[in-house]
Amino acid sequence: MTATDPVGFVDEAIAMALDENASDIYLVPLQSSYSVRIRIEGVQKETTSIPSEFGERCVARIKALAGLLAYRTSVAQDGMIRAPLGRMGSELRVATMPTIRGERVAIRISRGSTLPTPLDELGFARDVEASLRRAAERPEGLCVLTGPTGSGKTTTIYAMLRLLVETERDPASIITIEDPVERAMEGVSQSSISKDWSYADALRAALRQDVKTLVVGEMRDKEVVRVVLDAALTGHRVITTYHAGDIPSVFARLLHQGFEPFLIAAAVSCVVSQRLLPTGKGKPRRPVASVLEMDDDWRDFIATAPSLREIRGKLGSSPPE
Repeated sequence: MTATDPVGFVDEAIAMALDENASDIYLVPLQSSYSVRIRIEGVQKETTSIPSEFGERCVARIKALAGLLAYRTSVAQDGMIRAPLGRMGSELRVATMPTIRGERVAIRISRGSTLPTPLDELGFARDVEASLRRAAERPEGLCVLTGPTGSGKTTTIYAMLRLLVETERDPASIITIEDPVERAMEGVSQSSISKDWSYADALRAALRQDVKTLVVGEMRDKEVVRVVLDAALTGHRVITTYHAGDIPSVFARLLHQGFEPFLIAAAVSCVVSQRLLPTGKGKPRRPVASVLEMDDDWRDFIATAPSLREIRGKLGSSPPE
């Protein structure tokens, strides 16, 4: 990047991230500089380093574009930049937070109405792809995706969502609740949560809308998990993510949170543990996943409230993590 003023530098940084199909931009304050980073295919890389004073001016410029208060540097703020650089359909979700070295900025990039990648083009093994198709097409129950941040869970969910839109007779019965909406899809009702509109609020509202399919960005707290489990038990198809790490940990965490074993056993229909593996310099990373499709044997087992060790032991006879 060659610009020497904050306006030009920020424009160049945003343009580069959009052109390189990055999902995020970061400005990270260090001891005497700012590291400017982007995330592509789940991998962060530094694009440049700038002096701290210049970095602070760039942060102020980003905050101005996002409608935030530039002089408020000691509190976190959230804002939006719509159609950056005239790129219609794109949005930048901006989040700032104070640190001991200055304000850190994270920018999530949404590219609007471009269609998600089809499931068969994500690069999964054929048996995994088949399991994901069955999970998406199952008329009711809870499909949970887990894995580290940046492992491609949202990309997989959008591929499943695309499959549903292409095969469902009534795509208007699909509602997504996200933080934020990653990409707009024609015919699907999508809602972004906010400080005044929580996952739980949006879920309860969605369940009053004759919805058949719910996509929930994350089961973030116990209240949301309870509503999601109830929805899955009352004839809804629910697809969501859950921070647990692997398949056994999903069940262990649900049990640890105090949910009844029989409720978990009856509601959960599928659990997916996903990772992205490097394939070589300059090449996109390859997704790998293990999928557990619940059957009567697994439901009976989970209903006994097994320990994490016991769940890992039983999964040893199933596809490996």
